[in-house]
Amino acid sequence: MAKLEMSDLARSIKGRIREVEEQLKDHKALSDELERLKRALARLEGGVRSRADGRRRRQQSVTQRPTAAAPKVASPARSTNVRAPRGANKKKILAALKDGPKTASEIATETGIKASTISASLTKLAKATEVVKADRGYALPK
Repeated sequence: MAKLEMSDLARSIKGRIREVEEQLKDHKALSDELERLKRALARLEGGVRSRADGRRRRQQSVTQRPTAAAPKVASPARSTNVRAPRGANKKKILAALKDGPKTASEIATETGIKASTISASLTKLAKATEVVKADRGYALPK
């Protein structure tokens, strides 16, 4: 694109942004379009600036652009674990406590859930008063 065409395009986008901002007073749904236009303008102006500085930026297609942080690589020991369905650990923990007070490691041995997961869950359950601290470990409330 020629420099003149880019400035015309930028001016056109800025004009549309002003129109959308005015219409936003009456139409909340246009806010998404406004944000997309602002991002497009920022990318366009950033590309013009980088070329003006003599630096070339490699343009990526939309599918290649990163949208979120890259997922962390799990250690081999953790990659084989399957996440439990929502509420499954809580049910197992509460069922284990029906026999009386137990520590996190005792519940972990009985249920097969990691002790750290049990400990974190017990802390949350205690805050929600679904379990209470006992002399040794946790128990169901009386």
